[in-house]
Amino acid sequence: MSTGGMSSLLNLLNGAEEVDAVAALLRCCGSGRWAREVVAQRPFGGIGDVEEVSAAVLATLDWAEVVPLLDGVARVRERWPDLGRGELIYEQRFGHRFVLCPAGLGRAEALAALRHRSGHDRWTERAVATAELARVVAARVRGLVLGGVSTVASPGQVAICHVADDDHSR
Repeated sequence: MSTGGMSSLLNLLNGAEEVDAVAALLRCCGSGRWAREVVAQRPFGGIGDVEEVSAAVLATLDWAEVVPLLDGVARVRERWPDLGRGELIYEQRFGHRFVLCPAGLGRAEALAALRHRSGHDRWTERAVATAELARVVAARVRGLVLGGVSTVASPGQVAICHVADDDHSR
């Protein structure tokens, strides 16, 4: 990761007008509350600080705020079509999209996660899904740092960020 890209994101987040910093973060997560609360924690010393604050803020969102954000994450079956049936069964069981940050995972790990998480109770799985969403958002923030973020998003939707070669979902 280039230091120049890292410092430009940190400069934007730390020094920009609040509205500009919020707009940049909304490209990574469609929650206005999340973006405003992350920006309110400025200044950041490094990307790790941004990720830590991001995850902490995501953990405070009500489930009703999280569900639309889950819907903005690519389905596992878009990357591994043969996992689609298991993903649909999961979604019927829990009533929300199965979210998994695919960075560094192969098909076998994704299948193992799907099977394991399908055994959770509703409350445990909501916490795990929110933590996975935090990992996706962290990857998107890193994508913003690297300049690989798509700027196309409808109001209230999560912008889709391309994260190196690990995100084959778009």
